[in-house]
Amino acid sequence: MKHFFICLSVILLAASCSRGVTMSYSSADISTTEDEHTMLAGFAARNTLHDGIHQHIFTHCLVLSDKAAKICIISNDLMEVSPALADTMRNMIAEKSGLPVDNILMHNIHTHSAPRSGGWCNVPGGPNRSWKDRMVETVVSNAVANIQAEGKPFRMEIGKGRTSINANRCEKEGPADHDVYVARFLQKGKPVVSIVNLACHPVCMGPTSYLLSSDYAGVNARYLSEAWGGEVFQLTGASGNMDPANGPKNVDYAEECGKSLADSLLDISFEKVPAKGLLRLVNECVDLPYQIDEVTPEAVKRHADSLANSAKTVFPRFADDVRGWEKEILSRFEQGPVPSKLRYHLHGVDLDGVIFFFSDGEPFCEYQMEARAAFPDRTIFFAGYTNGQNSYLPSEHAYEVRKGYEYEVEQMHVYIKAPYPLSDKMPAVYREAVIKTIEDTIAEE
Repeated sequence: MKHFFICLSVILLAASCSRGVTMSYSSADISTTEDEHTMLAGFAARNTLHDGIHQHIFTHCLVLSDKAAKICIISNDLMEVSPALADTMRNMIAEKSGLPVDNILMHNIHTHSAPRSGGWCNVPGGPNRSWKDRMVETVVSNAVANIQAEGKPFRMEIGKGRTSINANRCEKEGPADHDVYVARFLQKGKPVVSIVNLACHPVCMGPTSYLLSSDYAGVNARYLSEAWGGEVFQLTGASGNMDPANGPKNVDYAEECGKSLADSLLDISFEKVPAKGLLRLVNECVDLPYQIDEVTPEAVKRHADSLANSAKTVFPRFADDVRGWEKEILSRFEQGPVPSKLRYHLHGVDLDGVIFFFSDGEPFCEYQMEARAAFPDRTIFFAGYTNGQNSYLPSEHAYEVRKGYEYEVEQMHVYIKAPYPLSDKMPAVYREAVIKTIEDTIAEE
């Protein structure tokens, strides 16, 4: 299997159905205070600090346990955290709780109306620094307390709906996934927490909005929580090419989309998942190819010259940005070799036969649809933005069409500081790795 290999495979399997799986759940507020004004993430056009709160943002923590081990799934109402910050937070949780770091999955819903957790605004004295320090502490302490809490028996039920709030953001008639999956966790007959999974950037509130918010995801959660009871959080799916159907707008559009999504889910039928006592985690990784086999300083310089002199882009300062990228990548060679492939981490959780798949980065929606089509007898929750954010993963279709996908295919490496653009061979490698991870997750049921 070219380019693909298993870096790590952790298997947690209940030996018999008599060993039940338990769960615990907790959440905590990670919003700014009234006195804090921060730079919001996601839109370069924003040029001043946020000036209010549309809705508070939270960290959510679901812990699944059997007698052998625990798995901690965290979903934060943030845009992203870097792989380095994700590793720092996960290691802090592991050290304080005793749970192996590989058993901790940290997802972010990718709202563009949460404070930035990196960059200049988080240096000492920066406008986001006090918020970031408190956010890290809250995410860690909430997870540690929940890991150490006693899990209780639960019943899980799953449902599937359709939504019209999302569309392909790069191509009017391009691939789009309108399926929405829901998992509800009930104790004593009442929902404790529900998970909503769909492919759509939480960017209803565009660059003219300076309000803190979890966008449509939080609005949807508000309505569903009122209707169902318990709390609701989102696992954002393969959303690299999926936006709200009318594009980024304003807070009213977030309310509209969130309510529309909730309305589409209120009447769905739920299926009870038989309790098999099965809990299994598989962690794997894949090396994705760049356009060249070996990244060298000379290759970086040649590529920078080519981009700066000829590339067409929507960014007016693109040539300057390219030179900044060139300087950053060349400086890495002073520290040692620069990897010639992009390492991606994939994770599969099998909970009583229901699969929860996690990937870092921003996969395009085709990968989500292909994974579900490959396992038609399975319910698969597909989540990107996990354990750090590093790259878009365009589909084969995007590489073939290119027009409308120029940023994701040809230019994104400049802004995420990857050492080189990904190859058009990448989609086949990533898709194969996704399928293999899911196969390995269900292999020993």
